Amino acid sequence: MLKKERQNKILELLEEHSYLTIVEIADALEVSEMTIRRDVTELSKENKLKKLYGGAEKLDSQRKELSTQEKIHANIDEKKYIGKVMNEIIQDNSTIFVGAGTTILYALQLINRKNLFFITNSLIAFMYLREHTDYRIILTGGEFSPVTEEFVGEVAIKSFESLNIDIAFAATNGIIDNNVTTAQFVEGAVQNAALAKAKIKCVVADSSKIGVSDIYTFCNLNDFDYLITDEKISKEIFDHYSQYTTILKEHAK
Repeated sequence: MLKKERQNKILELLEEHSYLTIVEIADALEVSEMTIRRDVTELSKENKLKKLYGGAEKLDSQRKELSTQEKIHANIDEKKYIGKVMNEIIQDNSTIFVGAGTTILYALQLINRKNLFFITNSLIAFMYLREHTDYRIILTGGEFSPVTEEFVGEVAIKSFESLNIDIAFAATNGIIDNNVTTAQFVEGAVQNAALAKAKIKCVVADSSKIGVSDIYTFCNLNDFDYLITDEKISKEIFDHYSQYTTILKEHAK
């Protein structure tokens, strides 16, 4: 296959899928990953696609993501409820990853276990923990995203290479069927790096996020040990999503 034909095929695949990893493109075109990386780099320089860490995205696939400050006052009671449920499964002396987002921020206010060690790529989570707790904290490096107030990219991903995590709490913009979704591929990539090093994998989502979807599926729901949500989830939704993972929505009163 000639280079021009191959690059046109890449653009056609992105028209269909919006985002694909280098591996997925290489498999589809039956060429080497190195060849696809060179093609993606060249097409990016020609402003025909957006090059991302580990993949490529078509230029018009992104929609505006609400900022942390735009989300900060939504569903506060539900997010704090989730914090109580999280606290039930955290053991003293645990190493914990928490993702970015306002659900995690409010949930942290209800965590009271002893001698915890937190790892996060979220600036707002880090600031809360620093100012209100005496827990040990690691804030990853990476490129700062002002919209979501988190650190992303290759440096953030590499931060997890030597870490061992007892429980990881991933954030999401929406869960629909077996798909756990986010607005930007780079956000999900960091959480996947943390999940890969965790003994117990949890995703947290208040009831308003269940049954809705954002652009990218960064993980499957059945890859998680638990979905942690609030008591407002309906029985119908509970039954449907229980086929994928264990749902936790109760805490000690």
